[in-house]
Amino acid sequence: MKNKLIQTIVITLICILLGILISLQLKNVNEDNVTESNLEEIQYKLIDYANKNAELNTRNAELYQYISQLENNFAEGNAYIDSIIKEKERIAIFAGLREVKNYGVAIEISCSAESLIRDSVIRTFVNDLRALGAQAISVNDERLVATSEIRATSSSIIINGNGYNRQDKFIIKAITDPIKEAYVLSYLETLKKSVLSDATLRNDQYDIRFQAVQELIIPALSEDSLAFKIDLLTAAPSES
Repeated sequence: MKNKLIQTIVITLICILLGILISLQLKNVNEDNVTESNLEEIQYKLIDYANKNAELNTRNAELYQYISQLENNFAEGNAYIDSIIKEKERIAIFAGLREVKNYGVAIEISCSAESLIRDSVIRTFVNDLRALGAQAISVNDERLVATSEIRATSSSIIINGNGYNRQDKFIIKAITDPIKEAYVLSYLETLKKSVLSDATLRNDQYDIRFQAVQELIIPALSEDSLAFKIDLLTAAPSES
């Protein structure tokens, strides 16, 4: 817009200047001194000025067309860049690199003070939530992705390389389809009964509670997490 304004002003000034020059030329011609030769010279000059003015008008039209084309290309370029940014953001959400929120369920798992939470119990709920179509899951606010691990040491549950005391409570969060709320809650109740009735777990005295949450927030995977490490990876050349 600014370039158009400047070009319009320049063309207008040139036209005004040409008009003034022609006017001065005519004014300086004394009718008494007008001869056939200087009249012919004035005519040539007028034709020259007219031709130059026509050239300027043509060039002005070309510049307008060029600027219009640039503006269109810029607008198309913005749309293309916009689509790239949106696709990048979509992939980042899918990869777990963005905090997300929506309807979901929260499961709280604890056991007696004399016992230790087992990683197998946490994995059971996580795997079944995935089977139920959960689109994002976290354990103790550790975002779970394809490369996440859940394993136990003598005193800790390791998630994404971070250790959590096996005597503390663990909270699993999952974003699930709200349309399937009744089915998901019923399924979790059945799964809970199955875990509590497991003979190998009875002495641990598990306490498992869950509830639906209308706006559940699941944090992003930290880029410092072991589950996000890609420093050893190099893209292989594509086959033509």
